[in-house]
Amino acid sequence: MREILEKKFFPRVLKPGRYAGGEQGQIIKSPNGRTRYLHCYPDKYEIGMSYVGLQTIYHIVNKDDRFIAERAFALDRDAEKILRDEQLPLFSLETSTPAKDFDAIGFTLVDETVYTNMLGMIDLAGIPIRSSERSDDDPIIMAGGPAVFNPEPIAPFVDLFFLGDAEEGLPEMLTILHDMKDATRKEKLEAICKNVKSVYIPRFYDDNRKPTVDFAPNEIETRIVYDLKPEYYPDFPLVPLIETIHDHLSVEIMRGCPQGCRFCMAGAIYRPVRMRSKDDIKKQVITQVRNTGYSTVSLLSLSSSDYPEIESLATSLGRTLESQRISLSLPSLRPGTISPELLSAVSRVRKGGLTIAPEAGTERLRLFIRKDFPDEAIYDTVRLAIKKGWNSIKLYFIIGLPTETDDDLQGIANLCRNIHAIAREYSHKININVTLSPFTPKPHTPLQWDGIDAEEEIFRKIKFIRSATNINKIHYKHSDTRLAQVVGVLGRGDRTMADAIEHVFKQGGRFDGWSEDFDFVKWRSAFEETGVKVEEWLTAIPFSRDLPWSHIRKGPSVEHLKKERELTSAQLKDFVPFCNETDPTSTETTSSQFGRSKKKVASRNLVAPTKNRVRIRWGRSARYRYMSHLDNLRLFERTLRRTQLPVAYSQGFNPTMKLSFGPPLPLGFTSEAEYADITFESNLVPSMIDKLRASMPEDFDLLESRSVLGKNVSLSAKLNRAVYRIARKYCPANADPDILAVEMLAKESIEVIRNSKKGTKTIDIRPAIFDITVGAEQI
Repeated sequence: MREILEKKFFPRVLKPGRYAGGEQGQIIKSPNGRTRYLHCYPDKYEIGMSYVGLQTIYHIVNKDDRFIAERAFALDRDAEKILRDEQLPLFSLETSTPAKDFDAIGFTLVDETVYTNMLGMIDLAGIPIRSSERSDDDPIIMAGGPAVFNPEPIAPFVDLFFLGDAEEGLPEMLTILHDMKDATRKEKLEAICKNVKSVYIPRFYDDNRKPTVDFAPNEIETRIVYDLKPEYYPDFPLVPLIETIHDHLSVEIMRGCPQGCRFCMAGAIYRPVRMRSKDDIKKQVITQVRNTGYSTVSLLSLSSSDYPEIESLATSLGRTLESQRISLSLPSLRPGTISPELLSAVSRVRKGGLTIAPEAGTERLRLFIRKDFPDEAIYDTVRLAIKKGWNSIKLYFIIGLPTETDDDLQGIANLCRNIHAIAREYSHKININVTLSPFTPKPHTPLQWDGIDAEEEIFRKIKFIRSATNINKIHYKHSDTRLAQVVGVLGRGDRTMADAIEHVFKQGGRFDGWSEDFDFVKWRSAFEETGVKVEEWLTAIPFSRDLPWSHIRKGPSVEHLKKERELTSAQLKDFVPFCNETDPTSTETTSSQFGRSKKKVASRNLVAPTKNRVRIRWGRSARYRYMSHLDNLRLFERTLRRTQLPVAYSQGFNPTMKLSFGPPLPLGFTSEAEYADITFESNLVPSMIDKLRASMPEDFDLLESRSVLGKNVSLSAKLNRAVYRIARKYCPANADPDILAVEMLAKESIEVIRNSKKGTKTIDIRPAIFDITVGAEQI
């Protein structure tokens, strides 16, 4: 299969690095006697490889010698077309094995926008997309992740849903499949239903979600892993060979959120809050940084600043990583939980953007959604960030929340204007980027019964906020309002949605989460043709109605959620805003937690360090020929961090390694003569190159190295010729290489057509050809 892909697929696809595999940390096992599991993330490689849960699942399955875990991602449109035209199936990254040859295929579904991608991957694998049409020879199709907490819209396509934390449940299911290798499909599913908790198998239920067999539970209780054990996290994570959306090391520090925001599905489905020990986190960070070479570590959770020891953890890690020029980052921070010490810890090496999520514009509405912090906490956070040197603030708001009024919209504008005024008080140029996202009610939350604003009303509110702000330095963007409507319908839907999803898939719908690919016309047509009444799914749902996800138990009961929703409405009647007598633009803070910190004086070296520029010649085999020039640069940077060699860094806001590379090699070529210059803070000794060579990925070779003396002349200026070797098999059929070489040298021009994003153009390559010689094996 790999040889076929090398000839018919990789040379023609736009980004072959997405599908080539070969990453550091990948695991390859012999399939003999093992149960084969293909983990699929139904979105582009750049998104899927940024998802920390994939690393955990891949590690947990592969550490059991009975199992094999490999990966596949949704193919972009160009790649899917090539496979279909060539009649080639979906394949795994590790071994290029056809997906249909696996025993089970598992999908992580993070939201409703990936449903059509999932169908595309199943169909491309040569597997019927409806579970009722599959035979005993087809893999078991599993699904998990946040979107399956309402599994009904895609129930006809999935054999088995797993609800909750998969660290224990997935190995349990694979064990049954391993022990029942020769059983029928129905027997395997029945055994899993009987023996594994938190499993929902639609074939054992009718369209009203009532069991049709006595061993299927009436309600499915979701799985909770109470102890986040260190062994769940790999020492050697997968390191992408191409750039991903989140190009950093993500380390989970806490699962669940203590805030319990009433609109937030993630807070509901990841309950209860489970915190990892500080020592386990530090050990994982140090180990994974050493084995990956990332330049940034993100301390990941739904609300990282609510981790009880976050200040101590960040300070300790910041000091440890600073010498390696590795920075810390945190996801969006909750105002009122941020201290000067915390911001100092995450800004030791470099400062990323700071994200604050007020969600609503007034204290009244924030109390309603349980984001109960005052405006002053937001202003204090901004003041503190400006003092610490941040020049970019991101704000995130939800519009269309229940009970929202124009006063709440005015509150968003006021917050943004006041933040801009605070920056001016400090004579500080700051970028304020504001994202407005339409509200969509989510299952298992107190707001699951509320309606969704019409598209016209959402646009009115967006226009209102922009007009009320009217400051050029504040940049607004908003999520696609039509996509929010589709997500709202699918997220609250039942099995009647399946026909519409299949209709969009067959009409070519893919990557609905990407603005350039989302096609609202396809969805509107699909809803009309399959009888889905969109307005009924977007309006408020009576408390008395049976919800499509009522058979899934997670967190508080439906009765409790109803009381919670009614209670919040009652609370608003007696709402009194937080006391805030200070001017929001004042530089005086109201809490001792905030304020001016002592000015940090940079230390100076009394003796200038010895610099040494080293030039290396390196090469790579065919395994890595689909990496771009920038991908190679990132690989070298990570390798150098793993070695902890004394590499010199630039100065300034964002320190970078002092590396320079020769002219980029075209994608798809191998080489034995690529060059790079590395500047070290000390004199070169042979052991340094030996250490670098030992840390390079397999099939990357360091062939020569030497110190470079004299003036700093760029490699691009030094290199003016390249020698290419062409295998005889690429010579035109029935052509004599000797005659061909003479004829080419005799021509005055040789024109070729080059394709690019801007179109095609004709180029004369003859002036660049110096000589052609014919050898025994190459021409």
